[in-house]
Amino acid sequence: MAATAQEGLTRRGVDAGMDDVVRDNAAAAGAASRDTKPKNKPGGAGGRSRRGLRSLAAAVSLSAALTALSFFFAASSSAPKVNASASTVAVVRAGSVAAETVLALAAWMAWAEGGLHARPGATLLPYAAQLSCALAWAPLVLRCGAARAGLACCAAMAAAAASCARGFGAVNPVAGDLAKPGVAWAVLLAVVNYKML
Repeated sequence: MAATAQEGLTRRGVDAGMDDVVRDNAAAAGAASRDTKPKNKPGGAGGRSRRGLRSLAAAVSLSAALTALSFFFAASSSAPKVNASASTVAVVRAGSVAAETVLALAAWMAWAEGGLHARPGATLLPYAAQLSCALAWAPLVLRCGAARAGLACCAAMAAAAASCARGFGAVNPVAGDLAKPGVAWAVLLAVVNYKML
């Protein structure tokens, strides 16, 4: 009987010890599963991605809207001073807005990697120069009729876009590749501008 009582105490002690082990494992698993849950707090990853999308939309929209407004105000003059058909102007307007949109996307990608702050001379200044040349082209050529000044503007735009492609490419290779169509558009715009002489 003493042996049986001893066996019962031992069995209960082992079972109680197992319950502690099972309880500890469950607590550890619960802690691990709590750490892997996605964080939907304002400062979490969800908030950062929403801010990133907002900044992307703002950057691309602002550049495209400024370019479209430049063409709108240039075309609102009473008498056009340039020898260009309406279809040519429409194609140039659409191409300019598209090129500026893609270049703004490339600039945003470089900004997201920290390149505009780390290397402003190689990224921010050429982008600002390219955008200002793109905004100045339509009023110069379509409103004032200064086709020669438009050619100089196209040359500056191509040089600035090439510098953007080089600067953005050093920060993010995809952003550098996205800036290359801006160079091609500036050259194509120069050809169209030359035909307006």
